This record gives sequence, C-alpha cells and structure tokens, in this order.
Amino acid sequence: MTQDLAGAAGAAGRSLEMRDDGDQPFRVPKTAELVARDLRGKIVRGELKEGDTLPAEGELVERYSVSRPTLREALRILESEALLTVTRGSRGGPRVHPPDPRLAARHFGLVLQNRGTTLADIFGARVLIEPSCVHLVASTARKAAVPVLNQHIEQQRAAIAAKDDGQHSRASARFHRALIELTGNMPLILLMNMLTHIYESHIATAALAANVQRFDTGARQRGLKAHEKLVALIEAGDADGAEAYWRKHLESIDKLIRESFAVDRAIDVLE
Repeated sequence: MTQDLAGAAGAAGRSLEMRDDGDQPFRVPKTAELVARDLRGKIVRGELKEGDTLPAEGELVERYSVSRPTLREALRILESEALLTVTRGSRGGPRVHPPDPRLAARHFGLVLQNRGTTLADIFGARVLIEPSCVHLVASTARKAAVPVLNQHIEQQRAAIAAKDDGQHSRASARFHRALIELTGNMPLILLMNMLTHIYESHIATAALAANVQRFDTGARQRGLKAHEKLVALIEAGDADGAEAYWRKHLESIDKLIRESFAVDRAIDVLE
C-alpha cells in the first residue's frame, strides 16, 4: 500500500516537468489526496461495502505511513464527497457509503441551471430518448417487460378507481421509469433518472404554486389506455410501432404541459 502511494507521488512529482497544451504545469497531488484516491477506489470497486467501518485511525496511519492530520484531511475529502460519514463515540468511526446518484443529479442540475436550461429543454430530451428506449425494450426485453409494465398499469387503474391523484401520478411515473430501466443500460438509466427528477420536481412545484390540476379524470383514463396500448405493441414485438406510438404520446403530453406551465423559464435547482 505504502509503495503504491509512494509510486503515485513520484509519478506526480515527475509530471511537474511535463506540460499540457497550455502553459501551466500539472499540479502535484497532496499526500492526503493520494490517500483519499486509494480509499475512494476501494469504495467504488466495491472492496469496501455500504456500512463498512474503516479501520482505526492508528491502523490507517501506519498502513499509509502518513501523519494523523494528513489522514484526517483525506477522510474529510471523502466525507465531502458523501463517500464516508464520520461519527464520534465508542462505536463511531468513518462509515462507508457508495456513490449516491442523488448527489450527481444535484450537481448535474446546477450545471444545467448555469447554462440556462429550461423545462422545455429537459422534456425535449425525454421525447428524444424515451421512445428509443421503448424500441430497445420491445426488441430485446419484451418478455421480461410486459409483466413489469402491467403491474404499474394495475396500480394506475386502482389509483383512478380510488380517486387518489397522488398515487396515480406516482404509478404513472414508475411506468415511465420502468421503460428506461428495462433497457438494462446503466448510463442511460442514470442520465434519465437525473433528468426526470429535475423535471418532475419542477412540475410538482409549479402545480402547487399555481394550484393547477394537471390532469382531469378523462386525461388520466386516456393516459392509462396509452400505457395499455404501448404494452400491447411491446408484447407483439412491434418495436418500430411502439417507438412511433410512444413518441406521439409524449409529444401530446408536452403540448398539454406547455398549456399549463411556464416551461420556457430556466430551471432553478437552488429553490
């Protein structure tokens, strides 16, 4: 372990003599950053699991051949990244957490806000991506997809019968998320989850502020029938038909939302 850190530090030191395309030399990482990098790698690779507690401070100091202040700085770096929670007491210590997609979503949202992204932009991305996901699901995962999607449809149907608007909205959102998750493509799943989280939180906030009823009973019934038809197309293996139908459906939702909300205003994830 110490040899690995020493080698990394040596390589970083030598890189000071190298220059990139600009005029600035590479920065030499601090020892605490090297320790944090090693521990971060173990967390990301799964060598350290959710809830694991790191060894005692004295053991880590000896293992990495660093001072206690350096080790504590390394732990603070990982704590700032939400990869560790440091608690005090006899049963305390640095406790491990895997990378949290919610933190990535917040940072992603800040970048989008900084660039003036609107709700219309976010839903536009969804209209482009989600139908392609439907095509992939219908082509490669239709047998697994049908029972999952039908379960969400039953939840929607029950919510409509109970006149539970909140439960219906949640069941409908789960149906849309399932279309993405059933692709099995993790980068796509994480990207769409981030976009959907930002979009849905803004729509919910806007609806509350304006006291707008997004969908009446007829609209909810039409949405349910659209979901049922999509599942039928997926079950039949009609990937092209499912993609085209779902794009048209999303475009109709986009039109409805544009009539109800100020979607051309930049998002604000700081609210």
